[in-house]
Amino acid sequence: MSSESVVQAAANAGRGRSRGVARLVLQNAVIAAMVLTFVAFSLAKPESFFTMLTFKAILRDASPLLILALGITVVLVVNEFDLSVGGLAGLTSTLAVLGVSGAHFGLSVPLAVALTLVAGGLLASINGFLIAYLGASSFIVTLGMGTVFNGLEVQILGANTIYEEIPAAYGEIANGSFLGLSNQIFIALGVMLVIGVLLHQFELGRYLYAIGGNREATRLSGVRVRLVLLVAFVIAGVCAAIAGILVSAQAGSANPNAGIGFLLPAYAAAFLGSSMWRPGTFTVAGTVLGTLFLQIIGTGLTLFSISGALVSIIQGGILVAAVVISRLGRDG
Repeated sequence: MSSESVVQAAANAGRGRSRGVARLVLQNAVIAAMVLTFVAFSLAKPESFFTMLTFKAILRDASPLLILALGITVVLVVNEFDLSVGGLAGLTSTLAVLGVSGAHFGLSVPLAVALTLVAGGLLASINGFLIAYLGASSFIVTLGMGTVFNGLEVQILGANTIYEEIPAAYGEIANGSFLGLSNQIFIALGVMLVIGVLLHQFELGRYLYAIGGNREATRLSGVRVRLVLLVAFVIAGVCAAIAGILVSAQAGSANPNAGIGFLLPAYAAAFLGSSMWRPGTFTVAGTVLGTLFLQIIGTGLTLFSISGALVSIIQGGILVAAVVISRLGRDG
């Protein structure tokens, strides 16, 4: 081998090692930032942040967001978007409260919850049908449907809050506890396990990832792509309904625009997760860590009496950073 070839081979190897190190740094940047943020808040506010009460509160408060983000993750796996989940969470929270309220329908809590979950899936199936079977843009359709869902919620509630004759059993869904932990944590854990098994152990999960990787090749292999896409949106709708139920159960009421504030953080959590380990790949574990990272930030800033506007700015910046890190890690 000539000296020029040796030099070129060494240079190529050096560039390969550099790219490998850069990719490793990008893949672990979010986890490192999460750990550093936790340590910083713990050192700055040890008497209020680094306590078991705060840790439990972080897990409890992260639960509705995690459930919503997990539903979004399923849709992102197939390389689509669902921007309607915030509006759907708000609408279903209103439907659940109307169902259990003795001043309205007065249904039993289990029946009202079941009907709300069905409603979430059915309403989300509209998105799935328009996108999977009619070829509409998921971005445009779900953005529009989210506005429709929010409009329906506002139309039902007006400027009012429904809180009359809400049974205590409904509030217990979110405010009750088991083994010293909020029921919300166990509900979120259950959703996490179901979606994790679905994506990584069932054939449907393999189809979802295959569609996200190469839709046409998946179709040619015999997979019913349109039906699988429809199912992905239905799953996101059911998750939105669960999150909506938890929000209204915790408040003991239905409030206008209850779900709007969840959309950006849910996407930030999912994209933060996609920047870990295998950049560009959406996973349950990644979404869980992304959600916890956001909740740690939100809780810490609250302890420092930081305004909600600044929290929104930080969340938006985190979402942009996560998308960039994910892209750089994937291209690297």
